[in-house]
Amino acid sequence: MRNLLLLPFLIFLLLGWKAEAQNQTFRNAIHAQLNFIDYGILADDDLKLGQGFEFAYLRNLAPALNLGVPVRLSTVKLPDTDQNTVTAGADLQFRLENMKAESKIAPFAFAGAGYVYEKDNGHIQFPFGAGVHFRLGEYAFLNLQAEFRKALIEERDNLQVGIGYVYMLHKSENQSTPAALTINDTDKDGVLDSLDLCPELPGPPTAMGCPDADNDGVGDDKDECPEDAGTAQTNGCPDYDLDGVADKTDDCPTEAGSLNGCPDTDGDGIADKDDKCPAVFGAVANKGCPEAPDADKDGVPDAEDLCPEDAGSFKGCPDTDGDGIADNEDKCPYEAGTTERNGCPAPKDTDGDGVADDVDPCPTVAGTENGCPPAKKADTDGDGVADHQDKCPNVAGLAANMGCPEEKKKEEKKMEEKKPQREEKPEVKADRQKLATAANAVQFESSKAILKDASYDILDEVVALMRKNPNYSLSISGYTDDVGDDEDNLKLSQDRAKACYDYLIFRGIKAERIRYAGFGEARPIASNDTAEGREQNRRVEFELILE
Repeated sequence: MRNLLLLPFLIFLLLGWKAEAQNQTFRNAIHAQLNFIDYGILADDDLKLGQGFEFAYLRNLAPALNLGVPVRLSTVKLPDTDQNTVTAGADLQFRLENMKAESKIAPFAFAGAGYVYEKDNGHIQFPFGAGVHFRLGEYAFLNLQAEFRKALIEERDNLQVGIGYVYMLHKSENQSTPAALTINDTDKDGVLDSLDLCPELPGPPTAMGCPDADNDGVGDDKDECPEDAGTAQTNGCPDYDLDGVADKTDDCPTEAGSLNGCPDTDGDGIADKDDKCPAVFGAVANKGCPEAPDADKDGVPDAEDLCPEDAGSFKGCPDTDGDGIADNEDKCPYEAGTTERNGCPAPKDTDGDGVADDVDPCPTVAGTENGCPPAKKADTDGDGVADHQDKCPNVAGLAANMGCPEEKKKEEKKMEEKKPQREEKPEVKADRQKLATAANAVQFESSKAILKDASYDILDEVVALMRKNPNYSLSISGYTDDVGDDEDNLKLSQDRAKACYDYLIFRGIKAERIRYAGFGEARPIASNDTAEGREQNRRVEFELILE
């Protein structure tokens, strides 16, 4: 039969190799092997392949002889049946083999006798074969072998091919080992150089001999987090939720998930933490929710659209000028503006004097007098006091004397002394007292003509008084202390008096009922040598004039 041509090959293996002892230093070894078994190829040329497992004990008897006792358990297809049959057996084998410490490859041959039990019967078989060992380590080998087993009953001859593992039982590490058997371990870390990925750097066996600072089994050279224990799947980095995504790149490090480390319950590609409908498959455009009604097709669901029937980009509403204020709330829908001005732009101020062009009499020339420079106001006598504040507009005088010369002041004083004094009504006296009190309470920002917020309530009382008494006129005078430049003080006093004047005009009091002037350091009411005195001198005064 043509398949018997395998027999000369097996005989060649038995006779062609030199017979040497297994290893007299390590006399005992164990052997585990996976077998592939064929009962049909020698009987009727049909392949009947089965599998089996073999475990053996090996013992060195003499320099040229080893004894093996293998025990087998197999599932085979016998020639007289198509079903799998479980067989068991044991052999006594004599083996010619040598596994020297310096050998990388070691051939071997064997022969013996054994008993095989199948179903309810058993029979004797005589195995003989050969193979080769490949060294894996100091005490471990991988082996391949082939054998022919001759049975004493018909149709039970079979061929077997196996792959196995041999391990030599050896003394403990603290006992001496002959120099001839020493295997190189350069870094002395207990991992042989042949298996050590870092042969010159000591490391634990769990990291294949490489340094592993965090003892996570991933060598420092491949560990992306060498100081924090992790897993091989995450390249040595921690993975608290064990989802295969390292904590440092996991968007949900405490909750296992497949989407950047986050759960995605409905599988719509949007992590539950960002999904408004985590249990229902939805679209990215709808933040993970199913498509919602959108009557105007502007991409904003009707439930969130402030203008569901008019397409728009701002919360679903049109915003023609693109200023972020919907047209239905924008007082200037065709001109971009600000929220503070209800969608309208800030008024233009061409000359930058703080007075908008639409109320500035001199829009192209900066000025402090309602938007105009002081030169724009009439000053007939040229004394620096505008005509509307000058009691002597045709005669040059002193600013401290309301534009009149000193002599005029004296004459007026004499005339006042000659005038018979009229007794004022009690309510007029009370109003004068209110004005005096109000004047003392008006406050300005330091060194500025800007009214403090608390002053508006005081001035509102003055407005109420003027509205109640339409026959009243008012003169507002501003004063400073003597600290600083005289001209600066004069201007500051004028600006502060005008600030009060402007507020009263703004509140509806007619301009012809009010006049104002600034007198700088003139007419102190206390000593400028003390802080208290200077504070009293920095003031405005309201003088009631009866028509």
